Amino acid sequence: MPKVLITGCSRGLGREAAVRMAQEGWEVVATLRSEAGRQELEEYGIQVVTLDVTDEARVTAVIDEAARGGLDALVANAGYGLHGAFEALDPADVRALFETNVFGAMACARAALPHLRASGGRLVVISSLAGRRSAPCSSMYNASKFALEGWAEGLRFELAHLGVHVVLVQPGATKTGFRQALVRREGFGSGVYASLENRLAELHAASWGDADEPVVVVNGIHRALTARRPPLRIATGRSTHLQLTAFRVLPWRLWEAAVRRKLGL
Repeated sequence: MPKVLITGCSRGLGREAAVRMAQEGWEVVATLRSEAGRQELEEYGIQVVTLDVTDEARVTAVIDEAARGGLDALVANAGYGLHGAFEALDPADVRALFETNVFGAMACARAALPHLRASGGRLVVISSLAGRRSAPCSSMYNASKFALEGWAEGLRFELAHLGVHVVLVQPGATKTGFRQALVRREGFGSGVYASLENRLAELHAASWGDADEPVVVVNGIHRALTARRPPLRIATGRSTHLQLTAFRVLPWRLWEAAVRRKLGL
């Protein structure tokens, strides 16, 4: 029975992926920062462990314990969003974002890699459409996902000859708890960037009506874990593919003009 450890399983994609893989016969270790969602996961026979991915010593201890008897995959999913114009963001909030989204994922990978090398396993990193193209008032969230993209791309080369596949899964807007967990800067919608932030808030609210169901992304995670030769990047959802295609095809000046027009700039 293959074993996978998935971080950030209290809600959303982490929880859905943990349940899917358990139903498919995998041994699943799911980590939670709080106790939310524990009972539901345990009902599926999933081993649940409390873990804050910013606590590197705890990360190592949890992964080493979970890997007793072997570890076939790590899904680095824990993360959250931060919105607000860059100048107005609290630097402490920016550092906290990177500690979770970037350094937390790296800490988990560093602890898991000896075990994944031994099993010829998979490292699946949950990135985002936001890791391929940026937007105003989410520049720091974009930067955290851009960092994951560059790191994972280089890591894929480093690990390929050792038998470990590195895969990036790139969701777009998805009907999960991400929106509720989104952190907005203090005073969002006020000050010199008020009109821009408020316009973006309107656009974001409207976009969730067309958001993908979690199963769309979970299918991508499943492919990353089970495909014989998985690609580096697995984009999920029709809207994500369309936006990535538009970004690749349109010259920057046309893309910028379209974004500015949408925002009324």
